[in-house]
Amino acid sequence: LTEKEAQELIDHFIMKLRLVKFARTPEYNALFSGDPTWVTESIGGVSVDGQHMVTKNSFRYLNTLNNLGTAPEPNLTVLWSQRLPMNFKRFCAKMSIQTSSIQYENDDMMRVIHGDDYAIACCVSSMRVGKEMQFFGARANLAKCLLYAINGGVDEVMKVQVGPKYRPVEGDYLDYDDVMDKYDQMMEWLAGLYVNTLNVIHYMHDKYCYEKLQMALHDRDVKRYFATGIAGLSVVADSLSAIKYAKVKCIRDENGIVVDYEIEGDFPKYGNDDDRVDQIAVEIVRTFMDKIRKHHTYRDSLPTMSILTITSNVVYGKKTGNTPDGRKHGVPLAPGANPMHGRDTHGAVASLSSVSKLPFRHAQDGISNTFSIIPDALGKDTKVFSGDLDLDALQQEAEHEN
Repeated sequence: LTEKEAQELIDHFIMKLRLVKFARTPEYNALFSGDPTWVTESIGGVSVDGQHMVTKNSFRYLNTLNNLGTAPEPNLTVLWSQRLPMNFKRFCAKMSIQTSSIQYENDDMMRVIHGDDYAIACCVSSMRVGKEMQFFGARANLAKCLLYAINGGVDEVMKVQVGPKYRPVEGDYLDYDDVMDKYDQMMEWLAGLYVNTLNVIHYMHDKYCYEKLQMALHDRDVKRYFATGIAGLSVVADSLSAIKYAKVKCIRDENGIVVDYEIEGDFPKYGNDDDRVDQIAVEIVRTFMDKIRKHHTYRDSLPTMSILTITSNVVYGKKTGNTPDGRKHGVPLAPGANPMHGRDTHGAVASLSSVSKLPFRHAQDGISNTFSIIPDALGKDTKVFSGDLDLDALQQEAEHEN
């Protein structure tokens, strides 16, 4: 087998994965636009004895981006470790610069939990191959939940009572402690509703559409994860930061429902390595995950949480009204754990540092940060800017925080 033939085999395999399509209802396609199939190829990583697991195929998979062009899937995911060979790190940097199509995950952090024989399932979820499975749970819109807390469970768009009829905020200006108290109660309600709904879904799915073919490839005694998730984290963090550090005035409609906000003054924004707002995001993640853990989960599965939205952040934005951070109704939420669009003004490292503070122990289903940068912003010479964004240093920072 020549190198050319070996590369051709990998190219054809990737082509077949790109051809896979699912039959879906229009409502499903609206939520997950782009027709994703959640096919992820895990590349690299380090074994528990400290030896890297980079092979020639690792290079070949990434080289398909040269031969076939870019595509959303299969999602080529590099299990990044400080112990990966330098030549492979440089090749990853080169392909990322050329294609912006590689996902990186922290192997040094996940190996502690799963060992070295794991892979990325779905988008960012790590699981031991053949020994673990996941009940998928999409995500809860915490930005919408904040608006419910402000309006006492009344939907700000439909103007009907959806959540529990709690006391709404009173007065012209939002008070941080008052909003946090109401938000905590609304998250408690949402977590219970969320888990109960997923329990029903997974019970009925197993009853009528048990995935026996996939489960035949697993151990008999499989470990089950109960995956949940959150959307709108940066909107919530910025909104609470605005309430705490600036003055946020409520604008009500003729029925007394808060439908818009006026911000007086400035406030720290998530994505700039500022602990005043970054720690708000950390606390929201920890709080909501603790509320999820209070509830019984289907088949005694272990509850986990992701900070990930795929493409549904666009749909959530359409359904979410004006928020206290200044975002307007219909504007997409930031994807995953990303800062809100245009608010990370202190550069790439500061933006990634904010994300690295989020606690992995409370988001073990994965933390996603979709990051793109104009190559010229890093320099003209690829030999220079391939090393400018130091993933190893950011990885160490994340491990320290977690």
